[in-house]
Amino acid sequence: MSLKNKRDFKALILAGGYATRLYPITLDVSKPLLKIDNRAIIDFAIQQLNKVSGLKEIIVVTNDKFYSDYHRWKNKLKIKARVTIVNDGTRTEKSKLGAVGDIYFGVRKRKINEDLLIIAGDNIFEKWLLGFVKFAQDKSPDASIGIYNLKDKLKARRYGVVKTDRNHQILDFQEKPKHPASAYVATCVYYFPKETLVFLRDYVNKLKRNTDRAGDYIKWLMTKVKIYGFRFKSLWLDIGQIDTYKKAQRYFSRRK
Repeated sequence: MSLKNKRDFKALILAGGYATRLYPITLDVSKPLLKIDNRAIIDFAIQQLNKVSGLKEIIVVTNDKFYSDYHRWKNKLKIKARVTIVNDGTRTEKSKLGAVGDIYFGVRKRKINEDLLIIAGDNIFEKWLLGFVKFAQDKSPDASIGIYNLKDKLKARRYGVVKTDRNHQILDFQEKPKHPASAYVATCVYYFPKETLVFLRDYVNKLKRNTDRAGDYIKWLMTKVKIYGFRFKSLWLDIGQIDTYKKAQRYFSRRK
């Protein structure tokens, strides 16, 4: 069932990394194209996006090494939204633009002036995207991110850890802290209303900040606009390392 949204938006899927922590399995395969449950990881996001109304375009930002692979993947898709594959021009880990760099590259390349939903291509999630978009549009023109309760502060040390108030506004964001203040972590799922996209340009061009770690940008953006956290309880897995990749495989094999 589709959700009627207040504003049209575009979605940008990040698929420009080289996943060196998963070598050797990602030497010749882009991580979002790895198969889990007979689906490419990126297909989990695509299937959820296909249910959301108001979506004008899905933009997949990848690199020159895997650009042709994503075109072959796109040709097999059967969804209603238009899908555009964008090549950031890099071919190595050393030359990559990073998450924030690829977001900004995609915004400029596609001349995006609509609200923008951003999803990391290596995130696996189910069911909650409809609710997230509605929540984020209700909070517009402020920004929103998806957050998840790991229920374990030790595990949270791998991620960006957030604290929120009773109105879901994020009060604090710490990237991979040694002593997390909570077990709530930021997923790489962001909703940036069109009014906030100008801050990407400032961050990349004027401040010339590091464009690899998206969490650093979120923390900086908190000084410009309010950011709200949407809590979701259904499945979320970040396929960042070998252990989470194997965990996802076990999870879906048990569900069959």
